[in-house]
Amino acid sequence: MSAVVGLDPSLTACGIAVLTDHTGVPYVEFLRTVGHRGHDAASWDERSDRVVSQARHVANIVLGANPDLVIIEGPSYGSQFGSQFDRAALWMGLYSTLRAKGIPVGVCSPRTRAKWASGKGNADKATVLAAVREQWPADRIRNDNEADALTMAALGALKLGWQLPFEIKERHHVGLDAVAWTKEIA
Repeated sequence: MSAVVGLDPSLTACGIAVLTDHTGVPYVEFLRTVGHRGHDAASWDERSDRVVSQARHVANIVLGANPDLVIIEGPSYGSQFGSQFDRAALWMGLYSTLRAKGIPVGVCSPRTRAKWASGKGNADKATVLAAVREQWPADRIRNDNEADALTMAALGALKLGWQLPFEIKERHHVGLDAVAWTKEIA
């Protein structure tokens, strides 16, 4: 059985999607949001513990899926909310863990993710969520974090040549070229 994991990394609401291929048809094996809020007065120790805890929790879920490929949404360099420093630590912790385990990784920019899902690179979260729900009508997609993760997983599945349950358009193939793939999958 093959598996592709999509990640929308976050400390408060990390979207994780696992697609498996049992019979040539992708199946949403796992779709969840994990994380918890921090607080403004958190000490350096508390912030470090939160980042490490979330990275370990997400990594355990991902590694438990035994993925052939993981697609992770890249950093949003223009974000002005939350703690960019802590989010960057989580992102690099996840990426480094995957690489250390020898798992091929693709990094997809937020703009490419939005365009791949909805056709618009500047689409807001609600537009992407609606588009992904339309692409995967049989699955319960609770929020935009899960929609982003499922988009990442579908992108990876297409890269591996899987048949997806929606019409593949030119933007989907173009999006594959915009992803930064590690050498094992490029």
